[in-house]
Amino acid sequence: MKILIFGGQGFIGSHLVDNFISKGHKVLLFDRVYQKSQWDEYGWDKKDVQFMLGDIKDEDAVREAVNLCDRWVNLAGLLGTQEMLENPIPAVEVNIIGALHIFESAIVHKKPGLQIAVGNYWMNNPYSLTKNTTERFALMYNKEHGTDIRVCRGMNVFGERQKHRPIRKIFPNLVIPALLDKDITIYGDGEQVMDLIYSADIAEVLGRITLADDIPNDIMYEAGVGGGLTINNAVDLVLKACDSKTKINHTPMRPGEEPGAVVEISDQGWKDLEKYVGYTPDDLTPLEEAINNSVKWYRDNLDRFPWDE
Repeated sequence: MKILIFGGQGFIGSHLVDNFISKGHKVLLFDRVYQKSQWDEYGWDKKDVQFMLGDIKDEDAVREAVNLCDRWVNLAGLLGTQEMLENPIPAVEVNIIGALHIFESAIVHKKPGLQIAVGNYWMNNPYSLTKNTTERFALMYNKEHGTDIRVCRGMNVFGERQKHRPIRKIFPNLVIPALLDKDITIYGDGEQVMDLIYSADIAEVLGRITLADDIPNDIMYEAGVGGGLTINNAVDLVLKACDSKTKINHTPMRPGEEPGAVVEISDQGWKDLEKYVGYTPDDLTPLEEAINNSVKWYRDNLDRFPWDE
């Protein structure tokens, strides 16, 4: 099967590419830039992974790409909460309009696919708002146009290959300063619940949802771990894995985020994964093992991550 991935050269996308290749599928990546050094590092062979230059905002290019695949996954999007508050228009153009170009193409070519969504869909920031709008459009297209668009809300993904800038994702901004013996900054009191799911695990979940036949497309699938892990808990685990005693500083919450937030997979989310794609908590990589794997990768690649604070 040939799987088209929008945003496949990104953090989650690169792991999903590896997942599909390991199962014998071919992958077509659609992106504005060909990142050759990344392909070389990941060992992607052009007999398994092909590249198509294009912009998700170009409806004709998207339609052509969808016609070339058996199934598609949309991971493309402008990320960030605080980063887009001053100018949300680009997020609307990519996260909503770009996704609608894919959905329209799915009508024309009758190709099933998967739209990624976010666990904090209810927050009032441009990223959450645009992703929430997109998931609602997907359900509308399924109901009104007969498309087969599955939607999966991903929680806080971490693992190898995740960047620490320009978007400040939580995990690399804990690990990198811990390895460099620099202060760690925590926004708020650190009691926000954040569901950390390992990159290889979310790739497996997304892969199963994409490839499954005859599963419901009128529900929200979820990819997470659960267990009520807080940011403070995550800090403790990272410090242990890094063998670090670096200083922890707390600072006010950033605009667009909410104190006391709880973002984690629901009980219904686990029931749906087990029922429809056969994925259970027993399939997850143990958290300590996943963190240790990730810390080792950051330690081996620390020169890629200049720390400016």
